[in-house]
Amino acid sequence: MIVDVRRYTLKPGHLAPYLSRYGAAGYAAQERHLGTALGWFIADVGPQNHVLHLWGYDDTTDMETRRAAMAQDPEWISVRQDFKGLFSDQETEVMRQIPDLPYTRSATTPGLVDVRCYALHHGDMSAFLDILKTRSAPVQARHWTDNITYLISQTGRQNRILHIWGHADHAERLARRQALLADPDWQDCMKAFLPMMADMQTFTATPAPFWTRPERRA
Repeated sequence: MIVDVRRYTLKPGHLAPYLSRYGAAGYAAQERHLGTALGWFIADVGPQNHVLHLWGYDDTTDMETRRAAMAQDPEWISVRQDFKGLFSDQETEVMRQIPDLPYTRSATTPGLVDVRCYALHHGDMSAFLDILKTRSAPVQARHWTDNITYLISQTGRQNRILHIWGHADHAERLARRQALLADPDWQDCMKAFLPMMADMQTFTATPAPFWTRPERRA
């Protein structure tokens, strides 16, 4: 599966009206063509006036076919016209899901998500993935029990990882993170993978009120 990752930043003062209009008609129009989003989040702590949404497809042909049909939908055309001039920045990149990781997921929509965006040094991705699959993911899975997705770059910016974790709230996130950092096995993993990192960014976000978590896709 590939994932179209979209990050939009609204001009100050425009986030609330955008979410109101999109939630009233825009999301339903997209869902008709694209299926339920893998995630639709509003930044909480971190970048402001910022939203992140992720859409899963079988492959690039599936993505192009679905988006072309959506572009012809009169309702979507009408909604899009209302968004003109609201954005200060829009980014999109295609990533792919890393298979066979030992993470679990909740069946319910989380109250909060931890979004983690990492860039690796050129040439280190293969070694990082080996550490992830054989060492760090099993340790992380002990403490972080709700993985939304774990993605690797395909088109766009390269050598990038995006992983998103669900939590009930900030208190639960902090408690789980402190437990992970105190785990000696995780400390050993960090010694192996931290030198591979060129940049690490994180922010927390809340699920959009119009989004319901879908069943896991293969």
